[in-house]
Amino acid sequence: MKIERIISKDDKNVVVYFDDNEKLIISKDVFYQSGLRKGDEISEDRFLFFITQNQLYFVKQRALGYLARRAHSERELFLKLKKKNYDEKLIKEVINHLHEISYLNDYNFAVHFIDEKLKKKRWGRNKIKAALFSKGVNGSTIEEAFSEFEDEKNDLELATELALKKLDQLKKRKTDVKKYYQKISSFLISRGIDFETCREVCEKILKSESN
Repeated sequence: MKIERIISKDDKNVVVYFDDNEKLIISKDVFYQSGLRKGDEISEDRFLFFITQNQLYFVKQRALGYLARRAHSERELFLKLKKKNYDEKLIKEVINHLHEISYLNDYNFAVHFIDEKLKKKRWGRNKIKAALFSKGVNGSTIEEAFSEFEDEKNDLELATELALKKLDQLKKRKTDVKKYYQKISSFLISRGIDFETCREVCEKILKSESN
């Protein structure tokens, strides 16, 4: 098939018309990279190649759009792109490319995620780990990422800090003293503090309070 004419469709795409009444709509970026010109003879295989390249381009643009908003794990990005009904093979190709150029890295993602949740959200490690697992980050990567935060407060210190703040809130609300343990414990567990640490902190604080 031979290219008869090429016209701009809009700001982002061009339409390539062929002498057999076929037409190809591709992004301008893909078009400029292709070197296509009026009068060029195009084989069926090359025609299909440009279709694939155009699909690949839009998958990549969508992926970069997600990453521009915030960091993602590889699995999280894969699932988001899959929901857009892109071809799975093309999604994997884009993710591999983004990984190779360091736009996508589960270890870096985990470190960033842990830093934000520990320092800003005041989450405990259990909650952070569960959230990272749900985003497809494997256990060894999570543990390795946590090693970057050995100097941060451990769960006992964090739980004590959170419990004291919660206790102050309960006092201001004039909550029944008998409910202190339950409410503080539930609050700490919701922040990802393990049950034994919750128990230890609650008993210590409420004992001090009663004294």
